[in-house]
Amino acid sequence: MHQDSSVRHSLKIETSILQGEAAITVLEEAAFKSQWKKLVMHSGLGSVFQAPNFVLPWYKENIRDFFPVVVTAYAGYRLVGLLTLARKIHHKQGTLEKRLVGAGNYYALYQSWLVEKPFSQEFWNKGIKRLLHEIPGCVINLKSIHHQGIIQDLTQLSDFRKHTVVEKFLNPVLDFREEDYDRIFAKRHFKSKINRLNRAGNVVFEKITSQQRLAEVFPTVAKFYALRQGAAFNKIPFENNDQALSMFAAWLSDGVLHMTCLWLDGSLMGSIIMVNDFGKTGHLAGLIAYSPSHAKFSPGLVQLYQHAMLLKEENFQNMKLSPGYDAYKDRFSNKNEEIYELMISNSKFQLIKRRLRIRLRNILLSRGIRPMELEVEWSKWRSKMRNLPRKWLRKINPRSITVVELLQRMEYFKNSSNVNEVYFGRNELDQLLLVDDQTFELARWEFLDDALKRLEENQHFFAFKQDNRLLGCVWYTGELVSSPKDLVEKQKHVSKVFLT
Repeated sequence: MHQDSSVRHSLKIETSILQGEAAITVLEEAAFKSQWKKLVMHSGLGSVFQAPNFVLPWYKENIRDFFPVVVTAYAGYRLVGLLTLARKIHHKQGTLEKRLVGAGNYYALYQSWLVEKPFSQEFWNKGIKRLLHEIPGCVINLKSIHHQGIIQDLTQLSDFRKHTVVEKFLNPVLDFREEDYDRIFAKRHFKSKINRLNRAGNVVFEKITSQQRLAEVFPTVAKFYALRQGAAFNKIPFENNDQALSMFAAWLSDGVLHMTCLWLDGSLMGSIIMVNDFGKTGHLAGLIAYSPSHAKFSPGLVQLYQHAMLLKEENFQNMKLSPGYDAYKDRFSNKNEEIYELMISNSKFQLIKRRLRIRLRNILLSRGIRPMELEVEWSKWRSKMRNLPRKWLRKINPRSITVVELLQRMEYFKNSSNVNEVYFGRNELDQLLLVDDQTFELARWEFLDDALKRLEENQHFFAFKQDNRLLGCVWYTGELVSSPKDLVEKQKHVSKVFLT
């Protein structure tokens, strides 16, 4: 007993906290990266999400929006502990959030620290608790701990439970090592959809392997993804396409990105982007994008089926679909992985708030309600309330906007002094993404949800913009026409007109 105590007492480490661009400078040093890679491979806790070739591109491409915070621990000259975090930057306020997230944010399924097992408790005491004191009031939120041992090693400490809240989630997995994995591929539901698509024309399933090819397809993929995210969650990802493309290109060149595209008669139907976890696991980070005009073919399901088959052919062990309660994840999985969200804070208020949130989530789930859906609906409701005065005004003074009026208004904008020329685009999806809650009488998500439905019905549109501000949009059915004036001259059926 005395001997064990003396050995434990001899385990001494020195910790430091690196922040901002200075942190990136240290992480990029060749000697540091060499030790970092060894720690990932030999700590028993590592995944690609803690590795240099994932973390560094994310830090560098998001430096304007996320402020790096890194905790390091050394035993002598040897790196034995590392935690890579980030703080969201509020540009208007010029402040940093108190909430710290794992590097990679929502791209990183696994978020945890790396530490050699003998130093686990010391890393908590000298590293993580030090961070809590250096950033008063901060909340460290690690989305998912994939090794329960990380937490178990610390439960013996008297203050661990005092500063933490742990919540368990299930991560659906398609494990190719299980005997029943092939029953997923044999499902009649998937095969019938694939056969239907093959009858529609020339179908090509392509794996993206070069940065040049990625650059060619990414703008269209980003539009598909942003439209669906905007309509479903009231969020527009990839607001800076060049920044996202640069990060994905770096991941692709380092073997981190596993991406495929699906084509029909030369038109891009959809794309799936996964994270390659050392050739063993393909992680779906929610990056499924597909063309709304091809929605009747269920391109998302068809391509996920093909992507899974590709992973199996490439000798991956499994495909992990990320936590959630989506029906398609149940169809594609044959087991579940337990993962743990960990919140760390000195704030009793924040800890109590999180514990109450967990209780509420459990109550909702017991009643068959998905908590995420409730959060999304709350966000959508708030955006609708902000637009309520404009809706009331429209009801008080209702009027039907015609195409002629729209063209007259565009001509007015065009001829006004000191303004740039009005630009109109035909079926250009990126123009729809210029909408915000103040553009029309609809909230942003309502407009995008309406747009998706019209696109799925094969409607066409003209959108008008000026200085990246959406001014109007007209939807019509039938054959494509070259000019908005043709809608009047050829008496095309106009289904909806939006005017700012």
